[in-house]
Amino acid sequence: MTGLSQGEFNIDRMCWLAGVSRASYYRHWLDSAPRRAETGLRDLIQKLALGNTRYGYRRIGALLRREEWQVKCVLRIMREDNLLCLRASPFVPVTTNSRHGWQVVPNLARGMILNGVNQLWVADITFLHLAEEFAFLAVVLDAFSRKVVGWIRILEQALPSKLSRWPSLIATQ
Repeated sequence: MTGLSQGEFNIDRMCWLAGVSRASYYRHWLDSAPRRAETGLRDLIQKLALGNTRYGYRRIGALLRREEWQVKCVLRIMREDNLLCLRASPFVPVTTNSRHGWQVVPNLARGMILNGVNQLWVADITFLHLAEEFAFLAVVLDAFSRKVVGWIRILEQALPSKLSRWPSLIATQ
């Protein structure tokens, strides 16, 4: 152990103290050396992913390429560090406002047992986006046979006048 100051060991001495052969030390060192080399890359990926939570591995890879990193392991590193992006929730429009001061009418048809046609009619209205205009489609169905009893398409311009004549329009359509 000549040429070594106190507290310094060469590889032979460390392997002898640890009870490991020199060949297995170098084999393990070759496996762990690339991991140490990518710690700078891993740190940069973590900073980019935490700064841009909606970015996936492709966008993170594009940011790294802009900073002149040549990488192909972005997805693997992001999976290992659990840095995959947060998916944006899809937009779901609110269709019902249940917080209002109006009286809520009870559903009288809830427990009804149907055994023939024309015992219960149900209706629905929907909005149509046509090529040049907007329209509303109102449909009345027989709940037993599920057949259309009546329907009407109302263009947006004629909405106020048509709704006032709604009962007579069902019979004529």
